[in-house]
Amino acid sequence: MTNQNFGQPIPPPPMYPAPPPKKGLGTGAIIAIVIGAVIIACCGFGAIVSVFGGDDTQPSAVAATDDAPPPAASPAAVVSPAAPKPTEAAAPDGPVAVKVGQALNLKARGSETKVTIKSVKKAKSDNMFDKPERGQYVAVNVDIFATKGQTDLGPSNFRLIAKDGTVYQYEILVAGIDPQLDAMTTVEQGQRKTGLVVFDIDPEKFAGLKVQVSDDYGDVQGYWTS
Repeated sequence: MTNQNFGQPIPPPPMYPAPPPKKGLGTGAIIAIVIGAVIIACCGFGAIVSVFGGDDTQPSAVAATDDAPPPAASPAAVVSPAAPKPTEAAAPDGPVAVKVGQALNLKARGSETKVTIKSVKKAKSDNMFDKPERGQYVAVNVDIFATKGQTDLGPSNFRLIAKDGTVYQYEILVAGIDPQLDAMTTVEQGQRKTGLVVFDIDPEKFAGLKVQVSDDYGDVQGYWTS
């Protein structure tokens, strides 16, 4: 342009320097800002919890437990021991054993017999020719009574048992020791037969002898001890 007044050209308006370009935040600055925000948030949350927690004026359960005395222990219940139950007498294990002079009640094939050993004694034959081979005769006095039905018990049903277990059978033919128990007589109900059963034993085994009775099948029914 031309200045009409002075005939001079009008100078152009002055040029101002352009503002520097804005720089973006660096990575380190962003991380610092985030960490600061997290710390501020945590502090604020802690303050809120502290404020609300401070308003609770009730004592805690732990404090109450520490301050209060422990409750008195209740006395243990006294339980009286139960009275022992009466026990029944156990059945005898095996054949019955009784003393000489006592009776045994034997049952076999529907019959019942009362048998008693009255005595067990050393014996000597009146016959000079009849001597014990083992050294000593023993006479067992037997009483047999049929209480029900009939019985055929005889000398073969009896044994002598020594203390060491030696078994002696009766002697069939011994003269001079009477009256011997009849081997062939059947005893009817209500009837009785008595007599001696003779054994030949070692004289050193006389002490502690016991008499054994068996049924006709060989099953031991009982014992008599001295």
